[in-house]
Amino acid sequence: MANKNMQNDQNMSHLPRVDKRSTHHRRSQAERSEAAQRKIIASALRLLQRVGFHRTLLTDIARGAKISLGSLQHHFGSRQVLMERIVDEVMAPLAPVGAAWPKNAADLPLEERANEFVRLVWERVYAPPSYVAAWSLFFGCKATPLFKRIDQHRAEQDPLYFAQFVEVFPEISQRHPQPHHFAAVVFAALRGLAVMRLFKIDEEATAQDLQIISQMIVRAGSN
Repeated sequence: MANKNMQNDQNMSHLPRVDKRSTHHRRSQAERSEAAQRKIIASALRLLQRVGFHRTLLTDIARGAKISLGSLQHHFGSRQVLMERIVDEVMAPLAPVGAAWPKNAADLPLEERANEFVRLVWERVYAPPSYVAAWSLFFGCKATPLFKRIDQHRAEQDPLYFAQFVEVFPEISQRHPQPHHFAAVVFAALRGLAVMRLFKIDEEATAQDLQIISQMIVRAGSN
């Protein structure tokens, strides 16, 4: 038995050792990097909303994030890379597994599902200040190469959003002659309400407008 134990020990000695300190260090470093990026993005969004695209400078973003300019450039190599990341961040909830879609949608009646979708997509995409800030970015970069990248991104992502909408509302694909175009109209209506938040708005009127969008979805899936 002793010889067998010695043999097992020798065999195990050839296995690679897991350096727990190194693993912990890597994890902590990744977490610190993610936290720094979140602060940078938040600072950029605040500036975009307050002063617009052209006056949102890397030095001011770094100052708002309470990091050095060099650290900002380490995380985002250029202003364009940072701005592209911001667009991704703002629209992330609309990804097929994003937070803007009702959970267990198939178990919800159509009207409840429509109300839940409109509520979630409004709260998590269109109503937050970050969405209006992103529009400041869109308008401001119109004459720059960044706009072309954003437009390409939109052309790639919009069909995915529309397809997910049709998947969540299969009744519309069964009853509407152009379900994806209907999805585009729904998103355009939400986008229009969001852009109006650049101005002083009546929240009660907005709530009524959102209810109309919900009813529009229900009618399209019921007729």
